[in-house]
Amino acid sequence: MRKLFSLLGFILSKIGRSITFTRNLILNLFFISFIAIIIIALQQQKETPVAFADNTALVLNLNGVLVDQPKLVDPFDQVIGELVDANNVVNEIAISDVVNVIISAKSDDAISALILDLAQLKPASLTKLTDIADALVEFKKSNKPIYAYGDYFSQEQYLLASFADEILLNPAGGVLLQGYGSYSLYFKDAIDKLNLSSHVFRVGTYKSFVEPFTRSDMSAESKEAKLNWLNQLWDTYTSIVANNRLINADDVAPKADVFIKQLQSVNGNIAQYALKQKLVDKLLTREQITEYLANKLNGESDSFAKIEFLDYLALQSTQFEQQGFASKPGVGIIFANGQILDGNQPPGAIGGKSLTKLLLQAKDDEQIKALVLRIDSPGGSAFASEQIRTALLELKKSGKPVIVSMGSVAASGGYWIASAADEIWAKPTTITGSIGIFGLFATTEKLLAKMGIYSDGVGTTDFTGLSVNRELPEHMAQIIQMTVENGYSNFLTVVAEGRGMTTEEVDKIAQGRVWTGRDALNLGLIDNLGNLDDAIASAAAKVDVSTDSLILIQTPRSERDRLLSIFTQSVAMQVLSELNISPNGNVATWLATITQQAAQLNNYSDPQGLYVECLVCDIR
Repeated sequence: MRKLFSLLGFILSKIGRSITFTRNLILNLFFISFIAIIIIALQQQKETPVAFADNTALVLNLNGVLVDQPKLVDPFDQVIGELVDANNVVNEIAISDVVNVIISAKSDDAISALILDLAQLKPASLTKLTDIADALVEFKKSNKPIYAYGDYFSQEQYLLASFADEILLNPAGGVLLQGYGSYSLYFKDAIDKLNLSSHVFRVGTYKSFVEPFTRSDMSAESKEAKLNWLNQLWDTYTSIVANNRLINADDVAPKADVFIKQLQSVNGNIAQYALKQKLVDKLLTREQITEYLANKLNGESDSFAKIEFLDYLALQSTQFEQQGFASKPGVGIIFANGQILDGNQPPGAIGGKSLTKLLLQAKDDEQIKALVLRIDSPGGSAFASEQIRTALLELKKSGKPVIVSMGSVAASGGYWIASAADEIWAKPTTITGSIGIFGLFATTEKLLAKMGIYSDGVGTTDFTGLSVNRELPEHMAQIIQMTVENGYSNFLTVVAEGRGMTTEEVDKIAQGRVWTGRDALNLGLIDNLGNLDDAIASAAAKVDVSTDSLILIQTPRSERDRLLSIFTQSVAMQVLSELNISPNGNVATWLATITQQAAQLNNYSDPQGLYVECLVCDIR
């Protein structure tokens, strides 16, 4: 009987396995077929190009934030963001796309004018704005008119609007110019009241990131250093506007007493003030603006032919060829944007491992004869910065010139990397330098003691039992400080070797101090003033290749990843729907907050806890 049961069990198990195998086979075949259908549909899907006639105005309606390279957005994060507040989901606009559109429109006979609709343009650095401004200057050489209109103009929006032949403002609007500033919250008193022990380790007189934890106000040294570069930026801004509007620089943003007197003369009307000060040319309502532009462009009073930015962009050929598909030898381009972090990072951050991989790809690619590394970063992990610099040195050993083009910011770790280049280009308004290093953390032993909680125990060495709940031993503080000082010494050596200077010469202009591109040129920290195109031209000339052959080196997004992105977005929407999470509900807001804060915590992951970062480089 036992054998009979064993036989039946064996037969049933075989049948069960067969059924499971068949079921899995059918499901897998169905899934593969489903994926294949999606791939075919995606490959066959082609958008119909937007057709437009002659005498069409190009409307440069920039909706989002200007970046060198848009980052990949996780679909789940996108869904959460749209559910919480769809109006606050920020699009990213590649500066190269904007420049490409403007330059193409210059020589396009069908484009008769350029209209700047900047209402949705988010705050941007002066360096990014001047990249677009340079393209507007080039467009004006075509003798085609530029018009700008808006209900309000922020400081960033107005800089671009000032390049227009006419600026049209809503009578109920205004021009908001407030200058540049750098402000921080200071926590020393709060830390003392909370009975926290703040441990700060730094080198550099001007490494002011740690000041909020050690002071209740900004030090005189920090004020001196910040005002130096803030004034340079503001002088550049006011000079550009004054030159474009044919007014005095002092009239762009006068002192408070002068402004109040001028505002009183127009009974407090901000729009009338802007008109009187020649900041704008006409005050027109939205309806009047449409009629006015129609009359200007085609002599009619009701409408005019126009094509918007994204539609016109879709008609343009891409500026870069993808690595592996280059038609001829050329200059390789790598965009390094964001905070420098350890490991692999997506676009929008700089990963020590991922950027190193791209640099070594450039080294081994025979089509790439020279490399331009575009850096827009305040720094970050010291370890990751050194990883990337080492890879740059390996690339240089192959005989390929390495040119760095600095964006808005290339400071601290960003400069650590840049110093290894054969040549460094920056805009006059680029923020760079900040050659210094710091370590920072807090311990809670005093707070716990106040609550009657203590930590005690035994260990086999002087280094066991280290914890945020225990007082930091003096010998550990000495060790950490020596590590920070060694890091600063290494930073000086790195810069000295890269720039052909002595460490003493570097130390005089280091100490964590921030410089503009103009100052950096005079100090020998960079080689030339110019934009990305200038850096590309220099690289191409060094290896005798055309600037038309630009090879973009980036981590490719596979078809699999693209399909997963679509799938994830669909699943995310379904999950949120099933959970009855409302668009503006507390749960959605909580998820978004947790995601954002977790991402910020992950930014500080240097293996040694040492950072070369310029957090004061952010201005507002």
